[in-house]
Amino acid sequence: MADKSESFAVKAAMKTPPRWMIPWISRTHVALYKLTAGRIGSNLAGKPGILVRSIGAKSGQAHTVCLPYIPDAGDRILVASYGGGPTNPAWYYNLKANSAVVIRDRGSVVWCEASVVNPDEYLELWPKVVADSPWYGEYEKRTTRQIPLIRLRETGRYTG
Repeated sequence: MADKSESFAVKAAMKTPPRWMIPWISRTHVALYKLTAGRIGSNLAGKPGILVRSIGAKSGQAHTVCLPYIPDAGDRILVASYGGGPTNPAWYYNLKANSAVVIRDRGSVVWCEASVVNPDEYLELWPKVVADSPWYGEYEKRTTRQIPLIRLRETGRYTG
């Protein structure tokens, strides 16, 4: 049974919605996650999902997106795949410009420092990412760009 659900999750993740739908889907996803403290929205194709709040690279405004992550040595790895699109997602540029982010991981609020994974680490991590989430390998085939990996390293927690 687990194989069937995993297979379904992989197939569903490989079907990227039309670009015009992505902002609507993202806003709805974030709202549901917030409304339910992550009970809805924290499972993204079988992977853990978090809300990432960053400051816009151009606008200077706060933006929140819901993203899957891959755990790695106590950190969270984000994959800037944009469904294998020709450009990186806007949130990637936001994290590059303003590395201090706040994430919501279900009920926890966590401060993190975001950094793009260096080339040597990328060579080590990318095969693990694809083994963990095969659709990223499919996304890689759709694009000519290297799909960036971003490491979120925890710097503090809200305990109030």
